[in-house]
Amino acid sequence: MNTDDLDAAVRDGVFMPDAASNPQYSQAKVLNELNDKLQTVFEDAVLDARAGYWLHEFIYTTIANDSDYRIPPRACVQGLEKVEFATSLTGPWTALDEIPVSTAQDYRGSISGTPLVYTFFGDVVDVIPTPQAGAFVKMTYYIRPSRLVPQQSSTNNGGTVRGQITAVNTGTRVVTVNALPFDQSLAVPAAITSGQQRIDIVHPDGWHELSLVGAPQTFSGLNITVGGTDDMGDILVGDYVRVADQTDWPCLPDDFHRCLADTVAVKIMLQLGMQSKSDALAVNNGNDILRFKSMITPRSRSQPKQIPIVRRSRGTTGFPYGWRFT
Repeated sequence: MNTDDLDAAVRDGVFMPDAASNPQYSQAKVLNELNDKLQTVFEDAVLDARAGYWLHEFIYTTIANDSDYRIPPRACVQGLEKVEFATSLTGPWTALDEIPVSTAQDYRGSISGTPLVYTFFGDVVDVIPTPQAGAFVKMTYYIRPSRLVPQQSSTNNGGTVRGQITAVNTGTRVVTVNALPFDQSLAVPAAITSGQQRIDIVHPDGWHELSLVGAPQTFSGLNITVGGTDDMGDILVGDYVRVADQTDWPCLPDDFHRCLADTVAVKIMLQLGMQSKSDALAVNNGNDILRFKSMITPRSRSQPKQIPIVRRSRGTTGFPYGWRFT
């Protein structure tokens, strides 16, 4: 469902008229409720699964005498999966171990070196020891779902499908679209401006994941040049260019878009004092949420996750970290 469909589904669940007849619950109000429930109900389930949904990478180039690198601002709360270090973008990448801030001083040195561990200060990752300039710190994180905004093929913009990719050239980093996408955060939505807004690229189906996150852009005509160095290999013809952190589709499988709409319908019915109807829908919707949680892991049914084991034998020094049992 796109956001127009979701708005209609919420209203059907509440038996509520359209926005013109019920200005208390405009489409903007319904979308705010959808965004809230997408984060508070579904975010936790996706992160707990640790199955690769919503997973992205961000790479920093290290600066001399600087050990602090900010967690990507679009990461979920507790959404950092791992931190890695390399001296080259091609690797090899070494995973760093997290330590509590209370022991950070034990790992610091007076000179730059190869980071071994990291700790947190607010929304900043402190890698220790301080790396040399020109190396790379990679953060793998779970992205917070993009905000749902009015969809861009509605009568609000003349019925034009906007931002659909018709060609991709990864060599020149250019994507061609059928029409420039709108920035839906503007008081009067209008086409993006070259060099101004950052962009995401959204899958039109499946989980509606992102092929590209928060990239700078310039354009000439319908040809958008993607700035930065992020890999463009996942971008396909048919994907959609959107202003960063805006989307027409919730980042959930199509099977569960109705579940999101019903979750919001339950909340609105409570706000309207429709307790009995809210309770009935909540029971059915609760079962759908449980089904969502059970279905998102494992990803591959034929190859369940393996449980790592550590082989140990008496009187042998071939243990991790040089352990010896006698």
